[in-house]
Amino acid sequence: MSPGLHLRKKLINKSKKFIFFYPGNIKQKTGGYIYENNIYEYSKKNNISIHFNELSDNYPFPSNKDLKYLNNIITNIHSDKILIFDGLVLEGLAKEEYIFNNFKTIALIHHPLYLEFRGKKSDRFLDIANKIYKKVDYFIVTSSDTKKLLSKKFNINSNMISIVEPGIEELKKYKKPPSKFVKLLTCGSIIERKKYDYLINEIQKINRIELHIIGDTSRETKYSAKIKKQIIDKKLTKKIILHGKVSQIKLEKLYSQCDFYISTSKYEGFGMSLANASISKLPIISYETSTIKKTIGKSGVLYFNNFKKGTLQKLIVNNCFNKEIYKKLKKSMTKKKYLTNNQSAQLFIKAICNA
Repeated sequence: MSPGLHLRKKLINKSKKFIFFYPGNIKQKTGGYIYENNIYEYSKKNNISIHFNELSDNYPFPSNKDLKYLNNIITNIHSDKILIFDGLVLEGLAKEEYIFNNFKTIALIHHPLYLEFRGKKSDRFLDIANKIYKKVDYFIVTSSDTKKLLSKKFNINSNMISIVEPGIEELKKYKKPPSKFVKLLTCGSIIERKKYDYLINEIQKINRIELHIIGDTSRETKYSAKIKKQIIDKKLTKKIILHGKVSQIKLEKLYSQCDFYISTSKYEGFGMSLANASISKLPIISYETSTIKKTIGKSGVLYFNNFKKGTLQKLIVNNCFNKEIYKKLKKSMTKKKYLTNNQSAQLFIKAICNA
């Protein structure tokens, strides 16, 4: 009997019904959405009893209208259903205590949101997490580091947390045309945590370089507007290309046609886009975190460990234009073993069945 069939029968026999709430378009080609779409596709294909509900992409800053829409849905859900919340939705529900008082809930946490912000906004989400995490019945996270963080910082019993890493599968390869530019690729929603402003400042004065950014601009509209203005004001529209949301084919072509993957993100729950670069044998430049080092290792990677002016610029200038260094980086890349999409989805379903 296949694992998928076994899990499906287990779900039916236990008569568990799950409702999964996520924000925005699940087909977006950034880490969290790819992770959840894999679960969606696997569940649909194998008739797993999970109903997926798309909510507003305003979360974790829902409007009153957004919350009213969610309340209308939940009012019509029987209390024996188990509700699964993407972390962005979860941390937008600070005032919706009735949900946690009337339903068993599972949270999918890629990382706590207080890590995405600075100052008062970070403090606000830390307060929300301290309040709301206590009401959640079970957690699924994407890395051991996030599990440790939840256990230590929020005093969550480790038995209430399962680690389910994302599925990472090889992207289709396309021919790489010759270019006089060194092409950099980065993927991720245009949000403050990704430090795109730092990246742009560091590459603006480097000649013969081209940066391609894939990512949703609707998550943090003020920050997205700041980045767009920064690109226009510095006259970098030819050097920095904002692709927004892209198709799978466009994603694969950019991975095939760029020279380096670059990440300036301060924190990643797993780092799916970097893992995609790793198995695509695309040399990587990344801000160094323990999670990222566990995800992609050291081979074929240039790490930097601070956001001081000139740090990243110097790293790029000293390494990215040297053909011998590039060849060594590419040659040194070893194929890491990751879960497949199906394996990841199966483990997620097993976790929610046992929660």
